[in-house]
Formats: sequence, structure tokens, C-alpha cells
Amino acid sequence: MNGKHTAMIIPPRPSSPKGGSAWSRALLIAALALLCPFAAHADEESGRWYLGAGAGQSTGKQFCDTTAGVTAVANCDDSATSVRLFTGYQINRYLGIEGGYLRLGKFTADRTIGGTTVTDEFKTYTAYFEGVATLPLGDHFGLYAKAGGLYWSIKTSGTLAGVAGPDNSKGGFDFIGGAGAQFFFTRTFGIRAEYEFIPKLGDSATGEVDVGIVSASLIWKF
Repeated sequence: MNGKHTAMIIPPRPSSPKGGSAWSRALLIAALALLCPFAAHADEESGRWYLGAGAGQSTGKQFCDTTAGVTAVANCDDSATSVRLFTGYQINRYLGIEGGYLRLGKFTADRTIGGTTVTDEFKTYTAYFEGVATLPLGDHFGLYAKAGGLYWSIKTSGTLAGVAGPDNSKGGFDFIGGAGAQFFFTRTFGIRAEYEFIPKLGDSATGEVDVGIVSASLIWKF
């Protein structure tokens, strides 16, 4: 030994280059950034289409009124059970479109014309299309208003002394509008309650009535 100390040389340990680690993090962040819009888009798409069914009561506001040539109206029933089936598309949280079938039911009355009593029946079936504006109040509850047009088909008939006369059918277009509230128990299932109004339903041949409709419906989003 010459008294001189020989320095021990420790070989360097293999390590990942700093640049590679940075690149890995960058690629991960980029991948997450690319996936987030698709995830958000999928969430937005979920539940945009919906189906519904409901029932309620329709009322013909002038159906029991006397008109020219009618001296008396008796046994008048100007309300009926309404039934609807509908589908819609929610464009975004605030705007949507909706269309469906709405049966307003049958109104009846005994009308005295020139001393003769005739039992009058007024049945209405419609198909409608509306725009819907919604005001969300939280994740489950919301208020909405809607307006659009409908095609109506009205069948009228009269019975004299127990003998039924021929049915007369007429069709035409009218305005329909309304407002209501809805509540969703889950992301896909909910209920709604609404009031709708159809002004001057019918024409000079069938007679015109203002119809109000109060209804409740079940909704299923898909």
C-alpha cells in the first residue's frame, strides 16, 4: 500500500430521462382533454328523446250556450275525459319540440229547436305539434310553456225521438298553447301537469267552442 486512497467509482444507475416523463404527462393530459368533450357530449345526448301518455279533462266553454234558432238547452255535459299520447325531442335544457295525438272526448246536450228536442253530440280528435320552452328549477323540477298548431277532426250527430241521424265529420286547423310543471324522479322517468287552451275549435258547420284541457302525464326519456 502506498498510502494513497483509491476513490471508489460508483456506476450511474439507469433512470428515465426527464424529457420522457414530461412527455408522458403531456400525452395523458391531452388524452383526458380529448375524452372530456365526448363524455360531456354523451351526457348531453342522454335523455333528449322522450315518450309520454296522459289523461285529463277537457271543457267546451260555449257548448251549453243557446245559439240562433235554439230556444233551450238541457242535460248539457260540456266536459269529457281527454286522452293523449306524445313524443318529443329536447334540443337543449331550454328548448324542445313535441307532437302527439289528443282525444278531447264527447260533449252532449239536448237542444230545443222549434219545439223539437234534439240530442246533440260533439266528438273531437286531434293531432298537434308544438314548440316547448322550459325553465329548469334544479335538477328535477321545471316549468314550461308551449305553443303550436293542431289538426282537428270533429264528428257531430243528432238524435231525434230516439232515432239517430247521420254523423257529420269536419276537419281543420287551429292554435293550441299551454303551460305546466314537470318533475323527474330519475334521469329517465317523470310526471307533468299542465293546462292547454284551444280557441274557437270547429267551424260554422260544427259550431265553435273554446276548449280548455287540464291533464297529467307520465314521461319516459331515452
